Amino acid sequence: MGVAIAPSWEFRVARLALGLVLGAWLNALAPAAQAETLIWAGSPYAPMAIRGGALNQQGYVDRMLNEVLRPRLPQYQHVVWDVSPNRLERELLRPGQAVCSIAISKTPSRAERYAYTEPLFRFLPSGLVLRRLDPFTPHDDGARTPLSLRAVFAQGLRLGLVGFRAQGEPVDALLAEHPERIQRFHLATANQSVLAMLARGHAVDAVLAYEFELTYFTSQQPELGQRLVWWPLAELGGTQLSYVACSRNPEGQQAAAAIDALLAQAALRERIQLLYEAWLDEPSRQQLRSMQVRMGAQFWRE
Repeated sequence: MGVAIAPSWEFRVARLALGLVLGAWLNALAPAAQAETLIWAGSPYAPMAIRGGALNQQGYVDRMLNEVLRPRLPQYQHVVWDVSPNRLERELLRPGQAVCSIAISKTPSRAERYAYTEPLFRFLPSGLVLRRLDPFTPHDDGARTPLSLRAVFAQGLRLGLVGFRAQGEPVDALLAEHPERIQRFHLATANQSVLAMLARGHAVDAVLAYEFELTYFTSQQPELGQRLVWWPLAELGGTQLSYVACSRNPEGQQAAAAIDALLAQAALRERIQLLYEAWLDEPSRQQLRSMQVRMGAQFWRE
């Protein structure tokens, strides 16, 4: 039979110290382990979200997330997913998980599928990008009289659309009437790719896009961008509101409520608005600034 040897006092002290260190380490990890995960999913359409180059992560959606929302939602472990438009719909319908996407327009059908926050910012609508030298393209006399999308379809032009954007009720209705004249592009970087196709004369004769998308495209590919011109649409006057859309489940609704609590802060909402407006030209910024002065707090309300 062996003889049991009692551990020395040095061993007991060392074991106690190790236990205290491990306990402190595990306690430090506990909050992170218990934090719920919030997935931010979106398509990296530049300059809303920029991947690579000198302006990496400097798109307005990038900055809204990284500089404003994430730091003020410490109760979540944040994960960012770049996804195609097709996958974005699937992720927002994911059960049992909080998934949100920034800068989403609201429609009645979407409101049935997603949990929306209060409006995030007010923006200027999309317009039509055309080849500068095409016969259908109006002469730029400085007035920029808006074009009618109905007239565009009557001319038989092929229209390129990016993903599943909600353009606004009048235009969405016209698009539904003319599916044979439409080609949708679903790549994660589709807005820049389809503008390059248009400039080269491939597949489409016009593209629905925001003016600053063409401005950014021209800054990246000046030879192609200079062949194109942006024109406002008669069917899309005024401004629109953008939101955060979250999964319509308890987890997503809880995340939407947490974001709404942040949006109740006037200074925070103003910061978000300015991040969007930083990508506009001066006349467009002045248009929104003047509107905000007239409307006051109603500027961010439906």
